[in-house]
Formats: sequence, C-alpha cells, structure tokens
Amino acid sequence: MHLILKVPEPAFSGKATMFKEKIYPYLLSTTQLASLAFLVLSAPVISKSWDGILLEGAGIFLALHAIFVAGVHNVNITPTPKPGAVLITSGPYRLIRHPMYLAQVVALIPLVNDYFSVLRLSILLLLMITLILKMAYEEKGLVRQFGETYLQYMKQTKKVLPFIY
Repeated sequence: MHLILKVPEPAFSGKATMFKEKIYPYLLSTTQLASLAFLVLSAPVISKSWDGILLEGAGIFLALHAIFVAGVHNVNITPTPKPGAVLITSGPYRLIRHPMYLAQVVALIPLVNDYFSVLRLSILLLLMITLILKMAYEEKGLVRQFGETYLQYMKQTKKVLPFIY
C-alpha cells in the first residue's frame, strides 16, 4: 500500500495566475498608452529644434518600419504573442528585438526635453519602466511560443539598443 499525499495549492495561486495572465498585460498596456497620451497631449508634438525634429522623425520612421516588416497581423498592443504569429527577424528586428518600444522613447525624448517639466520627465520614466516590464513579459511568451528558435534569436540580438542592451 502506497500513501499518496496531495498538497493543496495555496488559495491565492488561482488569483495570482489570473492576474499574471489576464490583468497584468492589460495593466502594462494601459499604463503605456496613458503615458504616451499624456506626453503627446500635454505639450506641442513637434520639437523646437531641428535635431529634435530629426530624432522624432527617426522614432516615427523606426516604428512604421517595424510595423511594416512585422505586418499588422503580427502586432499586438498587449505583450502577449498572438496565436499563429510568425517570428520576425528581418528589418530592424535583425539587430533588436523590440524596435517599436525603442521608437516610442526616441520620438518622445526631444518633446520632454523641449517642453520640460518634472511631471513630463516622470511620465517618460514611467513609460520606460513599463516598456522594460512589457519586454520581460513578452519575451517569456515568445519563448513559450517559439521555443529554441526564440532563445537562439535572443542570443543573436539585443533588446532595444543595438550592440548594447
């Protein structure tokens, strides 16, 4: 006769899973969109300087290029990979895994600099932290979805800054 002990799951584990899988990705996306909206609506959207305008343009170009290369069908506002998504490793994805996140920050830096306030800087920092959290969450899902292929891709690329990070 064998004695099998079944250890009950903690009462909070179901709630923690629900938060992690259902609420957390939407919380991150809502924070991201609210931060973007605040920064775009709280001051002019065109930089005061030519170098700022060029940086904004570079950010906008990078975002549009990344969306074009990935295809709209592959893009998701939440950090959860779409079922049936295809791993994209061309275009800006050759060098970095999250060009759209980089594009947002690049486009907003001149606006926060030119129309500076401590609040606007704090919101930009909140956005950056949110994007870092989104990257971490998204990459776990991409590893689950693409397995060894994504792990190899991670070894060959950086997250957001080519050759650095």
